[in-house]
Order: sequence, then C-alpha cells, then structure tokens
Amino acid sequence: MNATAYPGYEYHLNLYQIIAHGTEDERAAATAAQRQYISGYTKPDDMKIVDIKIPGGDKQPMTLRIYTPGKLPKNAPIVMEIHGGGFVGGNLDIDNYRCITIAAGTPAIVVGVDYRLSVQGGVRFPQPLMDCYTALEWIHTHAEEFGGDPERIALHGTSAGGCLCAGLALYARDHNGPKLSLVILNCPVLSLENSYSKHQFSQFALSREKKYNSAEAIYLGGYDGSQPSYYAFPAYCRDLEDLPPHYIIVGEYDTLRDDGLEYATRLLHSGIPCELQVAPRVGHGFCVVDHPLTHWVHKGVCASLRREFCMDITEF
Repeated sequence: MNATAYPGYEYHLNLYQIIAHGTEDERAAATAAQRQYISGYTKPDDMKIVDIKIPGGDKQPMTLRIYTPGKLPKNAPIVMEIHGGGFVGGNLDIDNYRCITIAAGTPAIVVGVDYRLSVQGGVRFPQPLMDCYTALEWIHTHAEEFGGDPERIALHGTSAGGCLCAGLALYARDHNGPKLSLVILNCPVLSLENSYSKHQFSQFALSREKKYNSAEAIYLGGYDGSQPSYYAFPAYCRDLEDLPPHYIIVGEYDTLRDDGLEYATRLLHSGIPCELQVAPRVGHGFCVVDHPLTHWVHKGVCASLRREFCMDITEF
C-alpha cells in the first residue's frame, strides 16, 4: 500500500525496513539515526535522576531509575515506566527522553524499570512480567521514602513495554495488587494474531520472522500454536472488567494498530474509561522523533495523568 508519511517522520517511517533490508551503509546510517532519536534530550537543571537497586522477581538485583522534578509537593504522584525493545532488547537509557518529558510535564516522579530481557534458552515469560510486578509492589511500599504517593501510581509503556503494562494491570487486578490510577499503552503489542494492519502495512514491519522464531516466541519460551496466557498477551483476556482507566496510542501505519484499536473498543464495552489516540500517518514507536506531533501526544499524556491524579488541569 502507498503511504504518505506525516511531514517530519519520513525517515522514521522507513527506519525499521532499512535496518532489516538495507545495504550495510544504509543500516549503519539508520542505526545511528535511531541512537540520535533516543539520546537527543535535555535534562532540566532541577531534575534529579538516580539509579537504585532492589531485589527483582527472583530476588536477583534489579535497577530502578527514579526521575524527580524540582519543586514537587510532598506525596507526589508516580508513573512507573516500562521500556520497549521487543522483549529481547532495550534498556533504561532508550526512554530517558520520555521519562524526563512525563516527569516534568505532569509533574510526577517517574520510575523506570530495568526488567530482565528474554533470550533463547534463558529468561522467558513470566519472569519479565514478575520483575515489573515486583517493581510495582516495591514502589507502592516504599513510595513515601522517595516523596511519592502510594495511592497515585500510573503505568506507561511502549511497544513490548505496553504489553507488559497491560499484562501487569490484569495481574494486579487478579491478585489484589496496588491500585493503579491510569495505564498508558503506546503502540502496544497485545496478541499474536495476524490482524489486517499487519498485512496492510507489512512494508513497515519491524521484522518478518515466522511466529515460531519471533521475538514474541522468545518471550514465551517457544511457540506451538496454542493460545498463551493473557498476562503474556492481554488481548486474549475475555474479561476486562474492573481494570483501571486506560489511554491507548497507536500509529496509523503501525502493524500493531488494530490490536490497540480492538483492545480500546473492548475496554469501552466493558465500562472501562479509555482514551484512544490514532496518530496520523506515522509508524511504530513514532514518539521517539522530536517533532510537534510527538510533543502534542506527550502533552496529552501528561494532561490525562493530571486528570487521573486529581491535579489541576493546565493548558495542553
């Protein structure tokens, strides 16, 4: 299908295709551009960024990165951030710009989680999810120690991080976990299904591996055609009642678009407040580009966080 990129996102729209199928020089240039996207941020002078260690899901050390804006009131709201990377990649650094933006724009304390990545023959579901749940429980228990409010905690995650956030919300609901104010899913992975958008925008896919050797299969520890746990891929959950409010962001040209659209519709049908934003003419992970559209999306996220945190609603 012919697709016209939103002005300013032309290179990013084709970035994954170049990395997967370009020449050696093209791949090197695309990888350098990707690094520039995620590293081009400025930390406010009055913001503190501190890494701490806590026991992870299997009691192994796990890093949390805490972003604290200046002049925050006591008992500030908290946003737990789960980075993307297809379950097999990514790290705390790739979301520094996003965490800084959300922390300053809400304002709130943002806590990034360095969960374990899935590898062949090693870490697999549910270990990464349990790392995130352990982090959520730790944040809830220790919130007051770093100036946070344990009763105002939201989740934000992109791509695989969005999947983990959605699974975490279901797990917390089912296991009497900490109450969540809002769950924000940005271009989330939610199922293994071959949706229409996966066929429609296949030229923009991050990869074209068969299911049995995909990143999703590595996350599951193997794929045999059976339906996985809905904690792993939340679209398989038949009962979405009693979840916290959600905010779902999808890109028009993202192969994962239809999963997000369907999940948002099902949440609304279940009586769960859900905002849905379809960003026009952009692909997966578009919010890494420093662009007015990205800024507008982030401002909307911060406004929604302020609403659910019972803070003053300021100009978008």
